[in-house]
Amino acid sequence: MEVRVATKSDIPAIVEFRKKLLCEVAGTIPENLPDRMAGYLENHLPDGSCLCVILEEEGRAVASAMLCIYDVMPDEVNTSGKVSTLFNVYTLPEYRGAGLMQGLLHTLFELAKRAGVEEVYASAEEKAIPLYRRMGFLMKEREMHLFLHPLK
Repeated sequence: MEVRVATKSDIPAIVEFRKKLLCEVAGTIPENLPDRMAGYLENHLPDGSCLCVILEEEGRAVASAMLCIYDVMPDEVNTSGKVSTLFNVYTLPEYRGAGLMQGLLHTLFELAKRAGVEEVYASAEEKAIPLYRRMGFLMKEREMHLFLHPLK
């Protein structure tokens, strides 16, 4: 198996993994979402504000994970203000349970450190929490979320 950084040529596979993940979690996705995801990746993979790694077996993508990187106001903990949010942590069902994602995330986080990222945020499905804790994530009790547009 080989881990590599995704390029624009990987956008169809990344979008397909994202669709599968969202369908597992939510059941359905909005019809225009795949095009919007591809547009995002077209803009952000080349400039480094989206960092994605892919695990391949014999040229076939079997897992991926990505960080969307952005700046916030620096503070006493993160003096650079460079943060990221973890997205699209997905492994094909037949490859799950083998510990592959931990190695993939380790690679992704090392690349993020080199890019100056100081914090990673994640929202996890219940089944992913043990993995994220092994990776060093801490649960926050006072984190809040507000949708400015109604969910459909």
